[in-house]
Amino acid sequence: MILFWFIVAAAAILLAQSKLFKSRVLRQIEYRRHFQSKACFRGDQVELVEKISNAKWLPVPWLRVESQLSSHLHFQKQENFQVSSGQLYQNHKSFFSLPPYTKITRKHKITCAKRGWYQLHTVTLTGGDPLGLTNATKQIPLESRMLVYPRPAEVPISELPYHSWQGDRSVRRWIINDPFVIAGVRDYQAGDTYKQINWKATAKTGRMQVHQHDFTADRRLMIYLNVDDAEGMWRSVTDEALIEHGIEWAAGAAEAVIGQGMDVGFAANMPLSGSRESVRIEPRGGHEQLIGLFECMAMLQIERTELFHQLLQAEADSGFRERDVLVISSYWNDALEKQAERLRWNGNAVAVWLLTDKARRHFSGREEAGA
Repeated sequence: MILFWFIVAAAAILLAQSKLFKSRVLRQIEYRRHFQSKACFRGDQVELVEKISNAKWLPVPWLRVESQLSSHLHFQKQENFQVSSGQLYQNHKSFFSLPPYTKITRKHKITCAKRGWYQLHTVTLTGGDPLGLTNATKQIPLESRMLVYPRPAEVPISELPYHSWQGDRSVRRWIINDPFVIAGVRDYQAGDTYKQINWKATAKTGRMQVHQHDFTADRRLMIYLNVDDAEGMWRSVTDEALIEHGIEWAAGAAEAVIGQGMDVGFAANMPLSGSRESVRIEPRGGHEQLIGLFECMAMLQIERTELFHQLLQAEADSGFRERDVLVISSYWNDALEKQAERLRWNGNAVAVWLLTDKARRHFSGREEAGA
């Protein structure tokens, strides 16, 4: 009889504690997760910070935090932490035990293996009683996001179009008359203004002399990237790694030219995340422009919006002049050469970098040597 009542009492206690934990275990549980950095470069290591607190008298014997993240974020191994990875996504599980009125902060080191835009969406919290007889679950929305920029390739600046890498040095062919660069004086000619007169030289020679302005580069580079990984590509890119290298070449060229104090723009027959239009950014200079280009390149979707020769045709039709044009493409054919000639006819310098396996190894070797 005593044993019977003991069993009844034990069952009642177990039932009571299971109901207590099921109804209250996740109450006053506050959970936050965020990336320590808002932006980084491919290959960089960043921290994912978890903060959880139990603001009640009831302890939480066990708590499981589950979420889904991109498989391109590589976690270091850590206790009380599990990652099961697939081709595109990975399941991330953290385990906690929270005494009453406790706060815990946990930091996970992540290596960003691919450029892109990464966002934390939701986490699922699951907690229960000490014996695991019952549990409760709830979801918490998250808003943290991080941009992973392409790592700029170490490109040879001498292979950029002719007058961009010359910077503000004088060039021997006519490009544009620069009113801020004075090479000397010359005799007055019809059409010269009074502002051009050099009065000291006029008094010294006894003849009307004017300032002789030199010709310098326009200091503007426009980079065009072709998403097609092969000539005659139907719809989908099969060699995404090749195009990723092209994006890093574009990033490296932009960084090198802006570092010389010049203006850079970018266009590609690819859309940004959430868009269906080809991306295009007008040339500008400065650090803000470089960061804007990196952000744009981080959010590029590897899919085609239009044929590349159509993009170049629209650029040639716009009639811009005195710019340097860098074309990055996996192939070159008559249709592309025709548009390149039209750009040259408008007074632009055009250079082509071909995305081949040999060139890819060449640039990658320079990058690794530099690292």
